[in-house]
Amino acid sequence: MNPMTRTLIVLLPLFALIGCSKPNAEEMYKKGESAQRDENYDGALEAYRELIGTYPDSTRTPEAYYAAGVIYQNYKHNNRAALNTYRDLAEKFPHHPVASNAAFLLAFIYENDFHQLDSAKAAFEYFLNTYPNDALSSSARLELSNLGKDPDQILTQKQRHSDDGKLRPQKNNRKKS
Repeated sequence: MNPMTRTLIVLLPLFALIGCSKPNAEEMYKKGESAQRDENYDGALEAYRELIGTYPDSTRTPEAYYAAGVIYQNYKHNNRAALNTYRDLAEKFPHHPVASNAAFLLAFIYENDFHQLDSAKAAFEYFLNTYPNDALSSSARLELSNLGKDPDQILTQKQRHSDDGKLRPQKNNRKKS
């Protein structure tokens, strides 16, 4: 066997291996971000799902979950997929900075999109117990206090409170006969 053939036999598998290597987690995440910026939401979801499946322990994986959840919720209008994605993120990566947002959005979707008030209550309580000092904590407490009320009830209740927090009597708008 001549030296050129031997070199090719050694290098060919090496080139095939290099050519078939998968992108790393950072490259997959950037591919998803780029597709998302270009409003190619299917391409972004594909990149994020590939990252999650290939690199489940990557530091970029929680961010890929969150980005996928946002796409499902805001652009694909698939709240069931958003809910499942946010739940996976909150359960698998509870200490990651985006996990608190995912936990809040999970509760928000239960309340506002599925009208599952028991699930929303449990999710808001989980959020408050897990992230008591989060920037969204006051919003979660407000959502819990208004759970199940229609907007008119909330507005009426708010209007009845004076600036000092004391309850004002409701005005009777009926005409006297």
